[in-house]
Amino acid sequence: MFHYSRPHPYVHVPGLHGYRTVRRVFAGIALILLGAGVLLKDQGLIGGNDLWLVAPALVALSGAARLVAWPSLAGLASALVRFAVAGYLVVVIEHIGGWTFAATWPVLLIAVGIAQLGHALFGRPRREEPNW
Repeated sequence: MFHYSRPHPYVHVPGLHGYRTVRRVFAGIALILLGAGVLLKDQGLIGGNDLWLVAPALVALSGAARLVAWPSLAGLASALVRFAVAGYLVVVIEHIGGWTFAATWPVLLIAVGIAQLGHALFGRPRREEPNW
């Protein structure tokens, strides 16, 4: 109907980083780990509390997938954060050093705040929509 000489406006579309294959491999391994954990629990080889250790394994696996899908300094930083979260989960689940989630949740708030500041200061700026 109307033809404009201007290009189409920039539209913000959220996208996932990484490749479809890496995401599918991660999802497949996650399902295998979860299924193997449930089978081991049902056979009586591990307890119900040990099944919770699948969560840190999945977070660490997502960090390894991030290194493969996003090979850059930002990808390395993201993977290191995921490895740190996985380590924190292991410490909290196993109560290493007497640390529990109830005692350490303020540390998570501080870490998320630092991550938000780092992303705001050092993250890649987004292009804004043209205002015409």
